Amino acid sequence: FLFDTKGRRPLMFTSLAGMTVALLLISVNFIGDSHNAAFAVVGIGLYLSFFSLGMGPGAWLIPSEVFSTSIRAKAMSVATFMNRVAGTLMTSTFLSVANALSWAGFFLLLAVVCLICLLFLYLLLPETKGRALEDMSTYFAEITGDRSILDVEETLARQTSNPGGSSPEASPARERASLVSTPAEKIPQDAHIVGTLA
Repeated sequence: FLFDTKGRRPLMFTSLAGMTVALLLISVNFIGDSHNAAFAVVGIGLYLSFFSLGMGPGAWLIPSEVFSTSIRAKAMSVATFMNRVAGTLMTSTFLSVANALSWAGFFLLLAVVCLICLLFLYLLLPETKGRALEDMSTYFAEITGDRSILDVEETLARQTSNPGGSSPEASPARERASLVSTPAEKIPQDAHIVGTLA
């Protein structure tokens, strides 16, 4: 809902900025020998709140808009796979990296990663608020000046609607001719019961 009313860019920027601040607070908490557990829990809660505002849902929404309809399903499979690979690498190396850098250094590293993501999205993420999913290819072709994906989609649409080179008008006529009508008197009385049990 918020992505459609407020826009993708503002929510992603707010999310990443808040995540960065939360990670910096957590990092500061772990500097030195005295650690405040309540402060760390508040920092993590703040991080998760800002993550849920933009980066959490945006990581699924934005890729679905970027890929054209002709490749969206396969491309989202690859995007989901890479998301899971990154998550697996992050969780499997978490303790090793934290022990190597210290807890303060680890959370500082995560804050730097959030800033890099913020810069990347600031430079490359277009605002798609109010645009239909089917119109994204046209929108991206307009802002990039590259119409090649539109040409590919048009070719695929022609091939899908006209397989084998036959005229589209002939197809329904062939279907109607191939249907065999069954007179009502040949249908058994209990056919509706058999049909529901099958």
